[in-house]
Amino acid sequence: MKYRIRLETLTDINKFVGIATGYKGKIMLSDGENFAVSGKSLLGAMYTMEWERVYCESETEIFHLIRDFIVEESEIDPEN
Repeated sequence: MKYRIRLETLTDINKFVGIATGYKGKIMLSDGENFAVSGKSLLGAMYTMEWERVYCESETEIFHLIRDFIVEESEIDPEN
């Protein structure tokens, strides 16, 4: 599964990494093109603050875990 998410503050990152760490499966954060880091890594998640877009990718459905971070279609700038 792949969702576009928003991690804008250190509070967001701490909360997200806490959720990801509690999940047994693999969770990756990517820019959708070139870069990917573990969603369980605090430093990796902090690095994503430099990216224009952040996607959360996992092998199984985790919507229920990350729904607070998912960017709704109505929030997406058509140029991005």
